[in-house]
Amino acid sequence: MDDLSLNENHQELLKRYMQFARYQRAQNMKAMQCAFQDVIDSRLMEATYTAEEVRDMLTSLSDVVRGDMETELMSFAHINVLLIQQLCSQAEKWHLKLKADLDKLQNVELLEKVKAWEKGEDQPFAARRPDKLEPLSNESSQGPVQLLREQNDLLRQEVTSNQSTIHELQGQIHRVEHERNLLQRNIAEIKVEMDQIRKASMSQKTELQNHHIEEVESKLNAMSSSLKETEEGRQEVQTQLDQTSGKLLQVQAQLQLAEQELERKFSQTAAYANMKKMLTSKNEQMKELRRRLQSYEPDDPVAGDE
Repeated sequence: MDDLSLNENHQELLKRYMQFARYQRAQNMKAMQCAFQDVIDSRLMEATYTAEEVRDMLTSLSDVVRGDMETELMSFAHINVLLIQQLCSQAEKWHLKLKADLDKLQNVELLEKVKAWEKGEDQPFAARRPDKLEPLSNESSQGPVQLLREQNDLLRQEVTSNQSTIHELQGQIHRVEHERNLLQRNIAEIKVEMDQIRKASMSQKTELQNHHIEEVESKLNAMSSSLKETEEGRQEVQTQLDQTSGKLLQVQAQLQLAEQELERKFSQTAAYANMKKMLTSKNEQMKELRRRLQSYEPDDPVAGDE
């Protein structure tokens, strides 16, 4: 089964399942043999039979065998559904999504490998001691607790990245607002200058003054357009900041849930139970030492006489 790329634990699981399937198959074959034997014992009592009698016996036997096969095949399909349900339930506890390539179920090469592997197994299923599913609170470094830690690390990295993005966007907003304030002050100054020029042109309109007014108006229009673009850029950066902040809050909530799940899983481990038991024992020892110490301390009146 090395060609199926499975670890030792999963190979053992498949081995036990194949032994269970072989046991079920043997029981089905016995039931079918009993159906034929029942016809032989109950119907084949005469030396000769007519064609109609033979047809009747075969039809009756066919109905019995077909009913038994349909019942057993349906039962075996339901057993497989329960097996897959157990695997999916374990995967969902760790936020995993299992996928199956149903086309490989008819892969002739893989089926031949399974068939050859099954022939090498000779221990009957009934001789196996029943086992339970391995508990999820595994303390090994590659167990579920380690998986939670890795998920927490990824969430923390995403939080850090989002916080960095928010700082950058806030810096951009600050620079854009600073530029907008400068443009607004420049526009205000130019308007004042234009008012002064218009007042001066009331008494003396010269070509040079008119040209200067046109230049100032052109400059004002350009700065107004720049201010509009700056405001649009600020709004775009603000939208990005709001989206990133919302994403950060969502990731922080996921991280909090993951940390709570990790704490709950760790509290179920044997190491946590041993540590709690040890602390309780130490507290009891401290209380006993304090009681013994008080028995050796002098009373207050004696201390006053001394």
